[in-house]
Amino acid sequence: MLLSLWRALRLQCIILCTIFLYKALGASNSSSQPPSNLPPAVPSVFAVEANILIDAPINVVWNVLLDFPKYPDWNPFVRSQIVTDTFYIPTQDQQVAENLRLIITSQIPPLTPPVTASSQGNILNEHITRENITHFEPDIYRVAWQDLSLDLLIQAERWSALSVFVDQNGEAMTFYESREEYNGVLAESVQDLEGVGLLEGFQAQATALKARAEA
Repeated sequence: MLLSLWRALRLQCIILCTIFLYKALGASNSSSQPPSNLPPAVPSVFAVEANILIDAPINVVWNVLLDFPKYPDWNPFVRSQIVTDTFYIPTQDQQVAENLRLIITSQIPPLTPPVTASSQGNILNEHITRENITHFEPDIYRVAWQDLSLDLLIQAERWSALSVFVDQNGEAMTFYESREEYNGVLAESVQDLEGVGLLEGFQAQATALKARAEA
C-alpha cells in the first residue's frame, strides 16, 4: 500500500512539474514575440497585412514612413503618395494630419525591388485612389487612411504602426506592421482579382522600408 501511495505521489509530482515547465516555456516564448501596436481587427471580408523587424530607432523608421514625397525613391508598391486638402490640392508642407486627403498611386503587383524615382511602372498595374487620413497618432506611432474612391461599393482602411521590440540580447529594434481590411459589395471581387498582388505589395513595402531605414 505504501508503494502504491509513493507511485501515485511520484506521478502527481511529475504531472505538476510538466505543467509548470510548459507554462514557463510558454511565457518565455510569448515574451519573445514582437508586440502589436495595431488596433483590434474589425470583421471584414478579407484583410492583407505585413510586418517586419527593423534594426533602426523607431523615430528614424517613423520619419521614413511619413516622408511621402520620397516614396518613389524606394517604395516598390506605393509609387506616389501626395497629401492634399479636401479639394485634392497638394499641400505645401506635405505634413500628415487627420482629415487631410491622400492621392495614392500604387503598383499591384509591386515593382521588382530595388526601385528608384526613375523606375518605370506598368501602366496596366497602376492604381490611383483618393483617401482620407482617418487617424494620426504620432505619440503612439500609428496612422491610418481610408479609401474614398468607391466608398459606396467598398470600404478599405489601412493602418500602419510601429513599436519598440527588445530582443533576447537586449537590443532594441523597431517592429513595423501594416494591415488593410476590406468590406463592401465589391470586397470579394477585389480579393479574387488583386488579393495576391496586394499581399505582395504589403510585403514588398515592408522589406523596402526596412532597407531604407537601416541604410
